[in-house]
Amino acid sequence: MNTFDIEKYFVVNDTNIDLSYLPMLLRRKLSRIDKLAFTVLSKIFDEEIDEIIFSSKNGEFERLKEIINQYQSENMVSPIKFSASVHNFSVGAFAQLNKFTRPYYAISAGDESFENGLITAIIQKDKKICYCYADEIGIGLVVKSGDKYSLSPSESKSDTIDDFLLFMDGKREFWQTESGVIRRR
Repeated sequence: MNTFDIEKYFVVNDTNIDLSYLPMLLRRKLSRIDKLAFTVLSKIFDEEIDEIIFSSKNGEFERLKEIINQYQSENMVSPIKFSASVHNFSVGAFAQLNKFTRPYYAISAGDESFENGLITAIIQKDKKICYCYADEIGIGLVVKSGDKYSLSPSESKSDTIDDFLLFMDGKREFWQTESGVIRRR
């Protein structure tokens, strides 16, 4: 059994995105995924973070479609659109903007992207991890060593992201993943 604490928790959807702290020129260039990620990260990030983990099920799929269409019609690709289409663009741009020089990375695992990113954050020992998921909604957590929550082994089918939100709101006793069961202690 692995124990941990969730120090911060934040959820954003299309109605409560807040990028007012960013320059207008940068805000205009951000995709929907970027906007969710930047909002979440700005709400939970602090200087004591040891690592940032970002995950997204679909990532920059819309940008990829734009690049393909541009290549098909113009036989060229915008370097700016291309660089912004990589999976870790959001977390990389946020890290650069905030002069964050510690490790950050991105995880993509299809429908299991949220849970795989969260489990990766939970199993990091003696680190304060900023975890951000951005896809249909944005979810952010700061996970660190502690004993308020536990992760126990399990081999059951995963619950949904909506079930996780209910768990965090205290309306469920546990949240099930293929990697384990998360409970309050």
